[in-house]
Order: sequence, then structure tokens, then C-alpha cells
Amino acid sequence: MDDSRYWSYVGARAEETSGVRREVRTFLETEADAKRSDLDAAELVVGELVANAVRHGAPPFGVCIDWHDDPPILCVVDRGPGMRPLYPAPDPESERGRGLLLVRALAGDVVVDAADGERNGTRVVVALPVHRRERPRAA
Repeated sequence: MDDSRYWSYVGARAEETSGVRREVRTFLETEADAKRSDLDAAELVVGELVANAVRHGAPPFGVCIDWHDDPPILCVVDRGPGMRPLYPAPDPESERGRGLLLVRALAGDVVVDAADGERNGTRVVVALPVHRRERPRAA
């Protein structure tokens, strides 16, 4: 039996961020093992990455989840100017600059595929802290 699940969304406005977070959570809840998953952290990771795509990128932004194996893989893309995939220490006086650090703390490794330059875009890939429920084995 193929347990693959896929979810995707394309948006353009900041107002869509909270809706995307809710939709992703609903998608994950259908298969997640609540005891082994951190759905709150997964929702926060999605929100941070989509907010970054909206704030620093250019429309449209895309979000997809590929849940072929555990854990599900989240990919967020935008068409902005790109960025350098660094994790600089945030300015302690600023309210910004902590998104990728937070994502890394909640989900582990973060892959950033981006190039500096006009409209090259950024692609961020991360494994969400969610695990699929065990299914009963066929007799």
C-alpha cells in the first residue's frame, strides 16, 4: 500500500499566512501520531517560513508537503531577490531576524536554496516534527 500524501498551495498575499498554517495542520492531523508528533511546532514552522516568503520574497509563494516517508517534508518557495543561506545572529534590539533560527530549533536541519540576484527566488526545505500513526497490519 502506498502511504504517500501530498499537499500544495500557491498564494500571493500576507493575509493568507494564517489560513495556510491551519490547512497544513489539518492535513497533518489526518495521519499524525499525536504522541510522537509536535503539531504546534510544525504549524509554527510553516507560519515562519510562509511569513518569510511573503515578507522577503515576491508573489507568488508556494507551499508543498510531501509525506511519502516519515517525517513529512515541507518546501516553501518564493520569487524574490534570493538570499544568502546564513544564520546570522539577530540584532538583540530587533523584533525580526529570528525566523530561520526558530525553524532550525523546532525542526532541525533547514535547507536553503537561494541565489543573490533579482527575482531568483528562495526555496526552503525542512522535515516537520511529525510522525505518521502506525497502521494495523493486515492479517
